[in-house]
Amino acid sequence: MSKIFGSSGRVSDPLSNVGLLVGIIGLVLTSILWLYYFQPGSQILGSYSEQVGRGGALHDQMEVLAAVFGVMAVISGIGASLGGRGRGSSVAALIFGLAALSYPVLTYLNVFTRGLPSPI
Repeated sequence: MSKIFGSSGRVSDPLSNVGLLVGIIGLVLTSILWLYYFQPGSQILGSYSEQVGRGGALHDQMEVLAAVFGVMAVISGIGASLGGRGRGSSVAALIFGLAALSYPVLTYLNVFTRGLPSPI
């Protein structure tokens, strides 16, 4: 059968694409928080660097956003793979979501109270 309106027969999977997008955003936020945990004097965010440090207002907001985006990515990745069409984007959404949850979950569980040596 010929192509209809130029379609190749592939269907879009918007749920896994949304999961991938929010997973990447959550991963970026968590990566910034990890960077400022191990290198508190870092100046990557310029004038906002003081607020990203532990106890700053921006730190708490970024931590909550990373947790929310991580949960959204994990739920989207699971939901996209339930239909049996599990593709690379749903797996990536799961991985990025779990990575985005690393800093908020470990902070919530008070793993950082003991203090970890810097691996850098």
